[in-house]
Amino acid sequence: MIGFLSDWGHKSYYVGVAKAIIYTLNPKATVVDITHEISPFNVHEAMHILLRASRDFPRGSVFLCIVDYGVGTARKAVVMKTRNDFYFVGPDNGLFTLVAHHYGVKDLREISNPKFMRHKVSTSFHGRDIFAPTAALIDAGESFEEVGPRILTYEELKYNESKVERNKILGEIAYVDGFGNVETNVPQSFMEEIGVELDSSVSITVGKRIYKVTYCRTFGDVMKGELLIHADSSGYLEIAVNQGNAASLLGVEGGEEILLERAK
Repeated sequence: MIGFLSDWGHKSYYVGVAKAIIYTLNPKATVVDITHEISPFNVHEAMHILLRASRDFPRGSVFLCIVDYGVGTARKAVVMKTRNDFYFVGPDNGLFTLVAHHYGVKDLREISNPKFMRHKVSTSFHGRDIFAPTAALIDAGESFEEVGPRILTYEELKYNESKVERNKILGEIAYVDGFGNVETNVPQSFMEEIGVELDSSVSITVGKRIYKVTYCRTFGDVMKGELLIHADSSGYLEIAVNQGNAASLLGVEGGEEILLERAK
């Protein structure tokens, strides 16, 4: 199975031709579109979504991941094999930071073998010419070790890892979804650690602004237009407005530090 994630959108033909390459090389492939609506060039957003989405894929899955603002430059084209036997194919620009941290890196290779590329590689479409063929062939059973030489380091993005300190939760806004819900990197379990129970009040600090919200089960537990915080389907805390846009209300885009604590 190939999970396909990109910032290409659907207006252009990029997704279609990348899939055509995959099916040409591997007619029996199953391609699952994770999303092609990553905000353009937003590797920070992509790394969070990739981690969450990958958890629902079977062992041995290959992930074709293309958010590649440095296409054609000296950045490496790589395949990362993680300890749970996932394969991540894409640019070495920090996109694989979280999957590497959470799953552990078993092996890392730079794609250099022409066998895993189209016969003519463009300078601006490595998604079609390098990454799609590599993902297709690994999924078809070609040896991962043949893609190229082993490398020992990879690019990592800086992020605010969530933690509990003195009954306060520190973390970051991972990304904003299509409804304007604000996804954090804070596990729901941290609420229990600081003694916050469902239906109680929580203070959320973003920059210099403080918001008092209800910690509840789902959107409809508060009135329409009211701010809330709850555990999303991935087990992380999500800040939302019932039938509204929390990102606009909070003035955030992703990457901002947040602080959570019991309301006083």
